[in-house]
Order: sequence, then structure tokens, then C-alpha cells
Amino acid sequence: MFGPSLDLLRQFDSNLRQHFRALQNQRPDRPVFLLEHGLDAGRLSEMTQCVAIHARMEGLNPARWPNATLPLAITITETGYGYRGTGTEFWPRLGRDLGIPVTGGDRLSVRALFEGLSQRFGIPHPHDSDWARAFNIIAWPIRNALAPLEIHRPLAVALGKLAASGGQGLSDEDFHRRLTAIAEGLWSRRLSDWLGDKVLAVSLGRNLLSGENSHSWIEPLALARIGRDIRMDAECRQVLRTARRSIRSQPKDAGIAVPAASWLASVSVTGQSHRLEGLMLRGPILPQRAREVILGRKGRSRVLTIGSRARAAVFLDEFLQGEVASVANTEDLFSRDLLHLEDAPEGNDLADALFPGPPSLFRWAASGGMLVALGDGDIVHGHEQLLQVSAAGTGSTGRPTGALDIESPAGIVAWVAEATLCRIALSDAGARIAETHLAEISGTARLQREGNRIIIAPDTPLFLRALKPEVEVSLGKPVAQTITMAQGDVAVIPAPSAAMSLLLRSGQSSETWMIGPGADETGHLREFTCRSRPAVPGLSDLQSGELVLAFSAPVALGPTQVRVALSRNGEALAATDVTLPGLPARLSFSASELSALREASFEALAFEEARWRLTATVDGLGVFDFALPARRGRVEPVPGRVEWRREDGVLVGPGQTAGALSMLLEADLGSEHEGGDIRLYLPDGLGTLALREGILTGKVALFGRADTLPTLPVARALHKTRWGYGLVSLCEALIAWRSATAGTFLADARRWQIVEHLEQSILHSLCGEEWVSAEAETRRMSGGLPEQLATAALACDMAGGQHFPRLAAEDMPLLRQMLANRFAAILRDVDPEAWLLTEDDAGLLDEAVDQSYAEISADFEARGLPGLEETWAGNEAARWQSLIAGVVERRAQSPFRHLILPETRWEALRATSYDRQSDDDLVDLLARCHLDISRTSGIEWVGPGTMRSGLMLWLSPASLTDAEAWRDHMAHLLSDRHTARAIRYVALRLREAERAAFDRQGRVDHG
Repeated sequence: MFGPSLDLLRQFDSNLRQHFRALQNQRPDRPVFLLEHGLDAGRLSEMTQCVAIHARMEGLNPARWPNATLPLAITITETGYGYRGTGTEFWPRLGRDLGIPVTGGDRLSVRALFEGLSQRFGIPHPHDSDWARAFNIIAWPIRNALAPLEIHRPLAVALGKLAASGGQGLSDEDFHRRLTAIAEGLWSRRLSDWLGDKVLAVSLGRNLLSGENSHSWIEPLALARIGRDIRMDAECRQVLRTARRSIRSQPKDAGIAVPAASWLASVSVTGQSHRLEGLMLRGPILPQRAREVILGRKGRSRVLTIGSRARAAVFLDEFLQGEVASVANTEDLFSRDLLHLEDAPEGNDLADALFPGPPSLFRWAASGGMLVALGDGDIVHGHEQLLQVSAAGTGSTGRPTGALDIESPAGIVAWVAEATLCRIALSDAGARIAETHLAEISGTARLQREGNRIIIAPDTPLFLRALKPEVEVSLGKPVAQTITMAQGDVAVIPAPSAAMSLLLRSGQSSETWMIGPGADETGHLREFTCRSRPAVPGLSDLQSGELVLAFSAPVALGPTQVRVALSRNGEALAATDVTLPGLPARLSFSASELSALREASFEALAFEEARWRLTATVDGLGVFDFALPARRGRVEPVPGRVEWRREDGVLVGPGQTAGALSMLLEADLGSEHEGGDIRLYLPDGLGTLALREGILTGKVALFGRADTLPTLPVARALHKTRWGYGLVSLCEALIAWRSATAGTFLADARRWQIVEHLEQSILHSLCGEEWVSAEAETRRMSGGLPEQLATAALACDMAGGQHFPRLAAEDMPLLRQMLANRFAAILRDVDPEAWLLTEDDAGLLDEAVDQSYAEISADFEARGLPGLEETWAGNEAARWQSLIAGVVERRAQSPFRHLILPETRWEALRATSYDRQSDDDLVDLLARCHLDISRTSGIEWVGPGTMRSGLMLWLSPASLTDAEAWRDHMAHLLSDRHTARAIRYVALRLREAERAAFDRQGRVDHG
């Protein structure tokens, strides 16, 4: 069947298997690279010849290499080791090495080969990088090549720069951090990806700098080979020779790298004003041995002075333990001579090493206090506020439009702005803005990105590729449905006809994008343009400061004068001149320079008919008009203050707090101390209108305090009693919290947490504890049969428990999803109700369990974590049969059945299709199957009006107050629990039908 070369390959495979097992035992916490095969050049050449002979006869399918897959994988890895990077060809070279043409099917076989070996021997997975995702097959052999030729030259250059700066004496953490920063400066993306394996990078890097005989966990023959190949390159050989000479010539204390000191900014808060009191230096924290070497013979008496004129002094020993010292003279902040060592002429180099550079960026806290400067490698978010400090007269010209000026000492200027406006300063500090890690968005036409806003040409679809497992994608606002994408999946987002929102979630991470069509940009590439955000602005956008004007130009321009004017019915009201630091630029109407325009815009409330226009005039470039329609019938919040302005111009508030939640506020949300949470305010004396005009203010600590709200006492009454809150009070609170405007996304997250808490409390009051438990059980049963089968298998110790590796709670959802995916593949063409399992079928299910654990183990090892022990499920067919039957039976039963009475009502509601049902249809359905509990002739206790109010409570609470008798309706439902449950059941079924319709549409669009 097979050629004679197979016997020789099996011998090689057996020896290699023993070799790799020995390496696994020596380092159980590290993966084994295929390049560490331990074969000398002669044996490797002999094995490669056998592999080529067998490949020419049988191809690359692992099934045609029984007990001989390791030699094939090592030969492919050798090709990966010689890979020279993008622009060279991997597959043609592999074809030449094996003497065969490599087909598309062969490429898939190569990936299957490496995935199988990853499960058997723990060989590493490819790096999680854009390149590895784009070349997801050749990434396997290149990763297992340990250090391929393509990174040798940039690695040598980076190591040379590291040695020149004294980096050999750094800790492993700092060694890796410094090497990564140097690699980014070299613009070597492949080297940066390779440095993602910190343990490998540090071990090989130190070995190359100190000599191949230094200790390393890497297999000796592979280590020597890499060092020899690097020395074969003349440029690399010269760089490493210079680096080693530099290390040997460094004095004793020069081998100990001294991290720079760090800046601290002291900010005080008085009322609404902020002041930068001064800046201080915090010394690095060094180990005792390093301090003893640096301090030398003078020991603890060495003194470090700070400043040139008004000097401060601190003992060097204390400074190297993290001591904080103030800088008395602010003019010294930007001087290179800031630090001096007393009586130590040789100490200038040490002072230079401690110098942190001029103060620049600090993470901002509105509460003031001590702020920490951003440093190399720090990551900030685009919406995060940063404090920027510059020398007066030089850095002030870089002040972003809309920044908040901070009162500062003489000689320096400071302001606060969003991170997106501080990109140059971030680059200088070595920090960067966090990029999206959940999905990649691209289009067939050029996209414009402005913060979290994406503008695309009309009639052009977008493509979304998931970069994380289980990315939930919600499209539209309000969100009607959600689809889940696996890592690597690609979905098509239809061409938007109007602005829409895109929400991405994966685990605890989430991103929100606003997508909208823009004009065809091809005609504007050579023109100056001005666009607004939102695309169709209203007067309220100007009043709230949310309006932004984006100016673009075909070339970069210097400072530009812009005149912004507001008019009503053609009459000019206010105008402001603003100087933009350069073009392109954005002008935010939350800036203090535009406060006069915002104040003038509130005069709209005094006019019934008014046409408002905003005009932006840019010198020499054009005039741009924007109509600002005013929305009527609202109580407008006053920007920056907890007040409202009524239509007659009267200011209202800060009014009553949400009285229905007074106990809840007192218990958890109303604290005024540091870290307190949000508070809901309502306008005074406006009745139901106030419920729709609330505003959230205060400090927010959503993630720093309790994850769950305190238990809310509920009484079975309409109004508050000494036992708890009544139903009407809860409904009013629900409407207020759902309708309120939040100032920040954290406050909004806390708001929705409270909304869910209130809904549960109302549900408990109307439908009872049994119903609440039934809904919880239904949520656990949600999803398809594979998901429920995975959950059941984990619960009954068939896929989890004492016989399986113990996983952390955060890893269990990933295991459950892996199990569900594999079960789905097995059940694809099977009728579970009629499926009689054989032992082979049970083996497939057991294999799904084992493969899921193997994938998680491989993922752990790829991240440098200890892998999992090998599993063997070994469940009998009868046990799987019983489990599947139980899941199918539970799916057929509804926990609501015995709670909705009479039985005829339950049957009528259950058998109804809820697709395309209007509110009137639903009310009619409830009325037809209703049985009035009063049984009094001529008196209808629960009529259609009551049923409609009950539906509005769950479907659109803000509409509930449109009915004048809604409180009476709630009283009737409170006394008729079975009808209240029927209404809740109908609302749940309607939501389910809407989600299903959205999923179907999503499959059509993405298909």
C-alpha cells in the first residue's frame, strides 16, 4: 500500500516522539517547537529525502502518513525557518523542497497536520496578530521555526541598540519591554509579532548578547544553529560583536540599568475651578543589590539635588526606593540639568539616566489629587481625558480646540483634552490609544473614521471580520436582534441608507460604532469640506454641546480663522471667531469659546415658529450653512448644570430626586463621598412630563463597587408602605430611569443596571416569585439543542467535574461554546428524538469533549500558561442517550404552563404565532382568552384598556403614562395575577419573534 520509505519515516517518528516527550517533561510550562528536533545536519538531510519520496507518492494528507507525521511536519517547519518574509513565496519553496506541486487541498492538509500535533505534543499556536490571521496556514510552520531567518537581522539590530543603552542588566520584564519598544521603532511588524512570546524573546535575546554558552531552556542544537545562522550574516555579526564589546567594556555599575524617574502632577479642586499646584518626581524602585552597586563607597550619604536655582535635595538611596521629591522652580521642569549628584563627578551619567524628560501627559481625574504621568507602553482610550503640560510660549500653540485650560504656576501652561486630540504628545511619551480588538471593519470603498464614527460612500456594503471568539453583533438602534460570530467569521453589513449604530460585545469588552452614508468623496478629494456630526444636526445638539464640525483640506494648513454665527429667522443673534491650530481639524461646540452661541440658542423656547441656522465662514475657503430644526414639547436640560429650561424660559431644578427610589439611593447610590454613584434628578412639579426629562449626575463607580444592587423591598400594594415600595412607585421609577439622559457611558451603564433591577422588582410584584423562577429557567434553556446539551453535559460530570481539568470561571463560557459547536456538527443531520446511539456515536460525542479541552489547553500554552492534562471522556452510549432524551424532553416542556390559568388560556397563547403582530392584535388575543376573576355581571374588572397598559409596561414603559387611568389599570392587574402573567408571557413571545425575524434577515443579508 505504501512505499518502502514509510518504514524509515516511522523509525524517525518514533525517535522524534521520544525526544519531544523528554522536552515536555523538562519544561511542562513551555511549548515544544518543532525546530527543536535535535537532528544533526546529516540525519536531517536523510529524513528530508525520505519525506520527499513519500510525499511524491502519497501527497500531504496526514491520513497517508500513519505513524510518520512528525518527519513531515519538521520538513515543512524547516521550510518555514528559511522563509524570508512577505514578498517571498512559501508554497513554491515547499514544493521545491519536496519535489511536488502543492495544491489547495495540500495546504489545508498542512493546517490539519499542525493542529493535530498541537493537541498531541503541545507545539505552539501562531501568534495572535494580523499577519497570522491573514496567513493562517504558513503561520504554523513559521511559528514552530522558533526564530526564522526573516527576523534575524532586525533582531540583531534591536539587541545592539538594547546593549548600547545598558539593557542587559534589566529584569526580564524590563528587558522585554525595552526590546519591544525598539522593535516598534524599527517598523518591523514581524519582529514585533515574534516578541509576543516574551519568554522565548528574553531567553534567546540574552543568549545572543552574552554568548551561546549561557543558560537557556531552548534545545541546545537548535539554539546553536540560530546563533550560527545569525553570525553568517555579516551585518548581524558586526552588530552583535559591537554589542558584546559594549557589554564587556561597561563599568561594574553600568551593567545595572537605572529606569528613569516619573513625573507626578498635584491638582487641587476649588468649586468648579482646577489648579495645577506643581509637579514632583518619584524615583524608580530598585532592588537592594542594585542600589548597593550604584551607591558605591559613599553608601547612603550620596545626595541627589533637584533644580538649578531653588534646589531640593533627597538622599539617592531613598530616591532609588521610590521617594517623591518636589521641584521648587517650575522653570527647571524642562531643563536637562534638572538632576545633579553632589560630590560625585562620575555621577552625571546616573543623573542623565534618572532624568524623565519634560513633563507631558497625565491621566486626568476631575476630583484632583496626585496624577501619574503616562510612560512608554501605556495605553489610553480615545474618550479618556488627559492633562497636558507644556512650557509657556512653546507648547501653548499645540493646544487642541475645545481643550479645558487649567490654572498653572508661572512658566508652564496646562489643559485637559480627549486622548484623540493628544496624539503627538502620546507618541512622544511612548503611549498609544487602544485600538479595537473585537472586529475589523473594511469596505469596498474608502472609509472615513472620526472617533467611533464611520462614513462610507452610498450603496457600499461593509465587511466585518470577528477578531475574538463569540463576538455578539447588534445592528440598529434600538437594537432589535443580535447575531454571534466566531473568530475569523466574516459578515456583510448592508449599505446604510441612514445613520445606524453597530454594537460589538465579547465577554466583558464592548465597542460601539456609528455608521452612516456620506457624499461620494471622490469629488471632494481636491476640495475643502465641512461636515457636521450628527449628519443632520438639530438645535438641541448645539445646546447640549454635542454638535461637532469637521473641516477637511486637500493639504495640511496652518492656523486658520473660522467665524461661527447663529441666526433666527434671518436675524443674526451671536457670532464667535475661533482660531483652529491647523487643518484638517474638528470644532466641538462644547468648547468654552462657543458658550455665547449656546446661550443664544436657548431663546428658541420663546418662539413658536423659528428657523434657526448655523453658519461657519472659513477665511478664503468657503461658507457652510446648517439648518437647526428645534424639537418642541420638551423640557431642555441646561448644559453643565442640573437644571431644566421650560418652554416659557423658566429654569427648573435641581428638583426632587427620584422619590420612588429613595431607599435604593440611600442604600447604594446616594453617597457623596469619594467614589459615590449617580443620582437621578427630576424637574419640580411637572407630573408625568418629569418622568421623561430626568438627568443623571454625580460620580460613577460602576465597576469599582458592588456588581449587584441591594435588594429592593416590594409590597403588594399600589403605593409605598412600611413593608416596601408599591407598584405605582416602581413603575414611575422605571419610566424615569429608562427615559433619563446620562452624561457619560458609565452612568448610562449604571442606569440600565438599575432599569433591569426595577423590572425584576415589578415582575416579582405582579407575577410572583414562581414566575420569576420560571423566566430564569427559560433563560437557561435558551439557545439550540447543542448549547443545552453542552450545558447538561457539564452539569452532570460527562464533560466536567472531578474527572476533568479544573477551569477558572472565566474560561467556562469558552469551553461551553466549544462543546456546543462540536455537538452542532454531530447533530446537524440527526433527529434527536429518534436517534438511537451506537457506541460509535457515543465515541464521537466523547471525542468532541476531548477535543474541546485540547483546544483550550493549546490556547493556554500559546499564551504562556500551563496546559491541561489530557482528557478521556469515556461515557457509555446509554448515558449519552439518557442525557439527550432529558434535554429534548425539557425543551418540549414550558415552565410557564402551570402558571397561566385556566389551561385554555395557556393553550391559546402558546399556539399563537407572534410574527408581525401589532399591539391591537395582541390586546385582542388577550381579550379573547381572558377569564374575568370578578364574575360580576355587567362589570369588567380587566378590560382591553388594562391589558394595553400591561403590555406597554413591558414593551414601551414611557408610553404607559399616555393613558390617564394607568394607575387604576395597575391596581386591577395587581389583583389578577393570572392575567398579569398572561400579559408578560405575550410580551416575552413577541420579543422572541422579533429576535427570530432579525436573525432570519441577518442570515439573508450575510448569505
